[in-house]
Amino acid sequence: MAIETPFAEECTYVDRTLESSGRENIVVLGTGWAAVKFLQNIDTSSFDVTVVSPRNYFLFTPFLPSCVVGTVEGRSIVEPIRKLLRYEARPLTRQLKDKIAGIDKDNFREARFLESACTKIDFEQSCIYCQDVSSVARVCDTFRLEYDRLVIAVGATSNTFNTPGVKEHAVFLKELSDANSIRDRLLDAFESAALQDDQATKQQLCTFVVVGAGPTGVEFAAELDDHIREDLTPLYPKEVAATRVILISSTDDLLSSYDKQISDFTAEVLKQSRVEVRSGVRVTEVTATSVVCKDKETGEVFQVPSSLTLWSTGVKPVRLVENLIGQIPEQTKRSGLLVDKGMKAYGTANIYAAGDCATLYSDQAMFDDVEGLFVQADKDGGGTLDKIELLDIFDQVSSQYPQAQVFKSRIDEDFSEIDADGSGALDIDEFKALLLDVDASLRNLPPTAQVAGQQGGFLAAQFNGETKSDFKYFHKGSMAYIGRDKAAAQVSMLKSLLPGPLQGLPLLGDDIIITGKLAEIVWKFLYLDMQISNRNKLQVGFDWLKADLFGRDTSRA
Repeated sequence: MAIETPFAEECTYVDRTLESSGRENIVVLGTGWAAVKFLQNIDTSSFDVTVVSPRNYFLFTPFLPSCVVGTVEGRSIVEPIRKLLRYEARPLTRQLKDKIAGIDKDNFREARFLESACTKIDFEQSCIYCQDVSSVARVCDTFRLEYDRLVIAVGATSNTFNTPGVKEHAVFLKELSDANSIRDRLLDAFESAALQDDQATKQQLCTFVVVGAGPTGVEFAAELDDHIREDLTPLYPKEVAATRVILISSTDDLLSSYDKQISDFTAEVLKQSRVEVRSGVRVTEVTATSVVCKDKETGEVFQVPSSLTLWSTGVKPVRLVENLIGQIPEQTKRSGLLVDKGMKAYGTANIYAAGDCATLYSDQAMFDDVEGLFVQADKDGGGTLDKIELLDIFDQVSSQYPQAQVFKSRIDEDFSEIDADGSGALDIDEFKALLLDVDASLRNLPPTAQVAGQQGGFLAAQFNGETKSDFKYFHKGSMAYIGRDKAAAQVSMLKSLLPGPLQGLPLLGDDIIITGKLAEIVWKFLYLDMQISNRNKLQVGFDWLKADLFGRDTSRA
């Protein structure tokens, strides 16, 4: 969500800090899930709040795959941030608390919004530097803001894992502009293919590759297959006959973070579609016309043709956050700003982070028990661990350390790189380096709207003095649309309500799994309810009805 704008040393920065009012000055960076939930719940009678973001609207990101193919229109899932800062947009529970405190529509103090990009955070001086990056801005439209507390909620950017060619040739789906450009490229591909007589050329133009089998990747592939089957077939019959949609997964299972039953059901549904699933495959390079892959089990290297490659394999911090992490020794994570259970960034006195840019501290770090794990794994007492011993120990401790499966996967794929001296085994120092390296890239909560929203709401309650407890994530469940009017839902609300020791009980502590048409109805109902405004709810509902009655729009406008 953050625009990658470098800090301009040559500019003069005007001070736009609010005049002192006796209230603490809070600056919020971002207008995504965490930021909006914070802003709609913060007590503005106690704080002066300023919001800074280059994006002047809130975006319902789960519907981006639907926007690409026209199931839902882009304008239906955005809401101006200035509207969301008004009293009428606050949740009913928050308005009730406001009324008890004597606050109503007439005396409510709105937060201030500044449409600009934050380019630098000076945590030692408690100030930020910003630049107007709009199309009409002058070269040095820059300013600075001082803060008493800073809330960083700028989201994250796509993680390319330094794979060659990804930045140059792949596309990403993080913003509304991404959805629009992908939509144009898809339709261009079919129109250009219609001009070709050669079948091989048609197929090259109409082959689309999706890298990553998480919710975004699966939903995009499913929506694209629906669009091709339902809307493009009568318009481009020859081109559709040559079309391929290829979904590449580095793991053996689709939607691997979901229940195994959901993963298997998704695979079965996709078998009925044109989506070709290549599992257990790592992408080693992306070119303008192909994707180079390596089978993780056999080591075979092969190429898949592609006229459009969507990259959806996880996230990493934006440059602004990376720069801040690099300045603070206590920040030991590469996956985001490391925060304590009160959402305050380690190594700072007054900086907080929420959402995709934050990594919540876990007291289950494997590195804390590194020597004990090494001794436990070293069954022959040789002082080193070979590949088999390493895989075995991570299997043994996976119930105690859920992240152990990530370590196992890393060993399985990259053992030769990890074994720095080429001895075929790791000594204690190499083992420590492995744990530190992998742990730095891990996060114990997924980068989802559900997590970000809860963290933003919690932070507002904490600032308001309404809670003194630590943040605890309440997992309501996970949902994904998987195509052909079917969805998959994993409902965890009952399980999350149980005390920790009871969450493993059969039946009572199990997640509720729903698949098929019923799950799609649940998915639509819940996502409609999650819309940020009544206008969005009405427009999304109308978009669905319009698509059912008349089909999706296939014009490139």
